[in-house]
Amino acid sequence: MPALCILGVAGVVVLALFFYLLNTARKKVAAPTSISGKKEYAPVYVSIADKPDSIMLGMERFRAEVQKTESAGDKWRWIPLIIFFVGLGLMAIDGLLLLLGYFSLVFSAGGFLLWLAAFIMARSLRRSDTLDFAPRYKGTKEILHTLRDDLKPGATFLGHLDLTGALLKTKVARETKDTQNRTTQYFRDEWLSLKAKLYDGNILRVSAIQKSKKRTSYWKRSRISGKSKLKPEKFKGSAHDLKIRIVVNPEAYKIVPNKDFRQGVNIGKYTVTQLSTEGGMINVVASSPFDEVEQEQILGFLKSTYSLLQRKAA
Repeated sequence: MPALCILGVAGVVVLALFFYLLNTARKKVAAPTSISGKKEYAPVYVSIADKPDSIMLGMERFRAEVQKTESAGDKWRWIPLIIFFVGLGLMAIDGLLLLLGYFSLVFSAGGFLLWLAAFIMARSLRRSDTLDFAPRYKGTKEILHTLRDDLKPGATFLGHLDLTGALLKTKVARETKDTQNRTTQYFRDEWLSLKAKLYDGNILRVSAIQKSKKRTSYWKRSRISGKSKLKPEKFKGSAHDLKIRIVVNPEAYKIVPNKDFRQGVNIGKYTVTQLSTEGGMINVVASSPFDEVEQEQILGFLKSTYSLLQRKAA
């Protein structure tokens, strides 16, 4: 009986290893999800401080290099499974010798070492799998492409694209506690920041900010059993802010308020929550309750902001 149990356990381990290696050979499994239940993307940070064409070319090159590296790793995905079968073949030799009356574990030991090497290689290949790039990566490139013709000749964009994650500890803006002593963290993730001097003499600043909140894990005592149980952290939702500042060129424009762009008006997925036109500047804050705001919405809102400007007569 003990021998049968050992054989049964060994069989389960061998099958588990086989399917693990087979799954590795078939490429990575479904993309992981974050605490918010959304798909996780590759953490990327891009410092923006160059001419638009150079920035877009650099972003495209970086993405191509990542995909090239992953494609190179794909060529090795079947190797661990092949090593597994080679190891199985070595163990079969010891089995054949045993049938002939010779006891040997030499080939089995070699097969076990090959299996160990196959497992380590498979783990390494899985870790080398890269996550997909976030839609915001491509969306930012399209924003730069759209705005590049509006830049002053020779001017550059300044800012950053931060796709490292909205729920990092470094992005906690504040914390609060409720009556049950549960902590809620409020995150502020300025994932896009752009500054540019435009062809018409205006200076444009754009900031896209994701605001999220999360309740941290806590211990709760059961009223029935009296035992404490750890409750997991819980995502409590997110919203987006868009901040736009236009330092107006007084020689070319004057600011003229209109009813279509004022506080409280809905423009696409955004609602204008703050608006100031004092001091020769337009300062706008717009909020959106949606989880994602596409680049078309940002560009559309920016175009609407320009409706406050009226070109002066030559």
